[in-house]
Amino acid sequence: MENNGSTEINGLKKIQDLSLRERVHAQIKQLILTNQLYPGQVLVIDHLASQLGISHTPIREALGMLELDGLVATSQYKNPRVVDIRPSDVEELYEMRLLLEPWAVMRSAKLISYDRLVEMDEKLNFAMEQAQKSLFDAHLQSDIEFHELILKSTGNALFWLLASRVHDRSVRIRSIVEATGSDQDVMPIIQEHFEILHALEARDPEQAHAKLVDHLVDGRTRTLEALKRIPKKKSRSKLA
Repeated sequence: MENNGSTEINGLKKIQDLSLRERVHAQIKQLILTNQLYPGQVLVIDHLASQLGISHTPIREALGMLELDGLVATSQYKNPRVVDIRPSDVEELYEMRLLLEPWAVMRSAKLISYDRLVEMDEKLNFAMEQAQKSLFDAHLQSDIEFHELILKSTGNALFWLLASRVHDRSVRIRSIVEATGSDQDVMPIIQEHFEILHALEARDPEQAHAKLVDHLVDGRTRTLEALKRIPKKKSRSKLA
C-alpha cells in the first residue's frame, strides 16, 4: 500500500512539472509569434531562467518543444536562437494556406454563425479606425481572429487540429507586415477582410472562395516585400 501511495505522489509531481514546462513554452511561443522575440534573436537560458524566476530545466524543455514547433534552433555549443524568416518560409506557408483556407471558407460560409459575423464586422471596423491613426495592434489581432474563425467554423475538429500548426506559423510571418508597415500596407488588408466577410454574410461559398484566394495571393506578395524591410534590431521583449 505504501508503494502504491508513493507511485501516485510521484505521478502528481510529474504532472506539475509538465504544466510548468507548457506554461513556459506558451509564453515564449507567443513572444516569438508576435515578433517580440525577433528572428535571429539569441535566447540565453540563464537570463530566461532569471527573468521567469524558475530553474534551467523547464526552460530547456520548453525550448526543445519550440524547436519541434520550428520556432527555435538549438545547438550543443551555442545558445538557442529564434529561427530566421526566409523567403522560402513565406512561400511554403502561403502554399499551405492556399491549400487549406479556400476549402475552409467555402465550408464556413454555410456554417458560421450570424453572431460571430457581426462580432467580426465590429472588430474590423475598429481595426480600420485605429489604422487611420497609424495604430496597428487592433488590425493584427483582428487579422489573426478572422482567419482563425474561418478555420474553426468548418464543423471539422480534425481539420482545425491539423490547420492550427499552419495558423501558428502564419501569425508569426504575417505580423512582420504590421511590424514594418504603414497604414498604406494595412488598409488594403482590412478592406480585403471586409470583402471576404461580406461574402460570408451573403452565404456565398464561391464568392468567399474567390475573395480569399485573391487575398492570400496578394498577402504573399506583401509579406515578401515586408521581409525585405525587416530591421535588424534587438527584441522588444523583457525576456530577451
